[in-house]
Amino acid sequence: MTSQPAPIDRRRLPLNSLRAFEAAARQMSFTRAAEGLGVTQSAISRHILNLEELIGARVFERRGSALALTRAGQDLLLAVIPALDGLQTGLNAVCGIDRGGTLRLALPPSFACRMAAPIIETCRAEGGVAIEIDTPYVLDSLDHTAHDAAVVFSRPRVTDQVMDLLWMEELTLLCRPDAAARVAGAGLAEALRVETVLHVRNEGGRHTAWAEFLRAAGVSRPLPQGIVFDTAHMALDFAAREGGLVVADKRLAARDLADGRLAAPFDLSTPSGFGYFMLFRPDDLQREAVRIFRRRLLTEFAVAEPARTGWNERTEGAA
Repeated sequence: MTSQPAPIDRRRLPLNSLRAFEAAARQMSFTRAAEGLGVTQSAISRHILNLEELIGARVFERRGSALALTRAGQDLLLAVIPALDGLQTGLNAVCGIDRGGTLRLALPPSFACRMAAPIIETCRAEGGVAIEIDTPYVLDSLDHTAHDAAVVFSRPRVTDQVMDLLWMEELTLLCRPDAAARVAGAGLAEALRVETVLHVRNEGGRHTAWAEFLRAAGVSRPLPQGIVFDTAHMALDFAAREGGLVVADKRLAARDLADGRLAAPFDLSTPSGFGYFMLFRPDDLQREAVRIFRRRLLTEFAVAEPARTGWNERTEGAA
């Protein structure tokens, strides 16, 4: 496969091979792709081989027992997915079925657990959009992924992709309501000594949220080891069920606060410098499914940010 392939016109488009490739690339498995398409694994293998011979490059490589896309495979997948989605949408439109197509989303785990359900249901109900969700712990770009759109937890930055702000993180101290009065009465410094401290890892390290909050509170003391969680969702849920002190985003904890599962013992919040952003490729904004998702998120989060509060005299004295 070293010779330069001839240009491919529509008479030579290998539609079945492209469909097999897309299924195998999404599943990263020839076996699961075959099951999904209702064909044999050998049929998938033949289609992939035909496709590689046609384009003059390999699209998959083996890494031990795992399957991985080559750079040619990554580039091809980014072209194949919207093309097949466009065909699906067009055929459904001709048949009188108003469907927005399939939307492959990458969402931060805590956002997916706490914020995504009503948004996704609206996209499905109003736009007929089929949703597929991944929850990678780290994603800062849509380059070389099969995702159509993403929500990322990031600092504001310049990118060649479309990056819309949803909200900036505001950190506050939270605990169970039955502990809030005790914590407020003891003061922050004493509460840190006697209460279980819950940490959340992020790209700045596990103490980042606490360090920002203590700086805003004017409290300087070593932090206890406490319990460390991979996600804010896990830490908030643990705090509500089992107790402990957690510093987390006010909006992410809004449902717990409204339902009385958590409370803020001090009237203080501070920005972390991070925020939640929508991320799209510019070309993908032409797709109906992406437009529906973007419109729904902008509607959901196009409200005034909660006012940031400062450390008042009562809590400062108590700390």
